[in-house]
Amino acid sequence: MVSLTRLAFAGTLALGVTATSAMAGPIYTFSVSEGTQPTDVGTITLTQHDANSVDVDVDLRSGYGFVNTGGSHTPFAFNLSGSGALSISWTTPANGSYTYGVFSLDTGGGDNTPYGTFGVTIDSSAGNGSSNGYFGDLLFKLTRVGGLDTNDFVRNNDNDPILGGSYFSADLSNGTDTGAQAWALRTLCTANCVTQNDGSNPVPEPATLGLFAAGILGLGALRRRRPEKA
Repeated sequence: MVSLTRLAFAGTLALGVTATSAMAGPIYTFSVSEGTQPTDVGTITLTQHDANSVDVDVDLRSGYGFVNTGGSHTPFAFNLSGSGALSISWTTPANGSYTYGVFSLDTGGGDNTPYGTFGVTIDSSAGNGSSNGYFGDLLFKLTRVGGLDTNDFVRNNDNDPILGGSYFSADLSNGTDTGAQAWALRTLCTANCVTQNDGSNPVPEPATLGLFAAGILGLGALRRRRPEKA
C-alpha cells in the first residue's frame, strides 16, 4: 500500500508542476510610447493564456486607430525569441475583419521606420490612409508549437541610443495625423493589472486547486494516524 506520506508528497509535487504550467509567464504592460501620437496613446498587455499561448491586448485611446501608411510600414509589429509555427486567433475585431479590411499574421516580419525591423507583423488588406483605418482595440491570442511565453516578446535592434530597441511598433492615426509609434518600456504588472476580457486570467486552474486540496488532506490524515509518543 502506498503510504500517506508518499501520497501527500505526490500531491504537493503535482501542485508545483501544474501551478508552474498555469503561471508560465508574468503579466507585462507597455503603457508609454514615443512617436507621432501622444506618449499615452495606448497600453499593450501581455497575459499568459496557457503553456503555448499568450493573449495580446492593445488598448488605444478613443479616437485613435491602426492604419496602413504605404511602403513597407505595417499597422502593428513585434519580435519573438525562439522558434516554432505561430498562429493567431482573434477576439477584437472578430475574425480580424473590419469594415475596410482584414488583419492577418505575417511571420515574415517587416519594417516600421524609424523604429527598425520587426520579426512578426499584423498586416491589413485595407487601403492606405485614415479613411481605411481600424479605429478600435486589438485583442488576439498567439499560439506557438513548442510553447510561447510572455518573456518571449523581446526588443528589436533599431540602434536607438536611448531606448535600445522597441518591443512593439504601430502605424497609428488620430483621424488626421498618421505616423509610427513604438513601445520600448516594459512593466511587470503586480497590482491593479489590466486583464483580458476573454476570461483568461493567470490563476491556478481547478485541477491545480484539487491537487492542492488532496495534498493538504493527505498531510492531515497522516498526522491523525501517527501514534502518540508515550
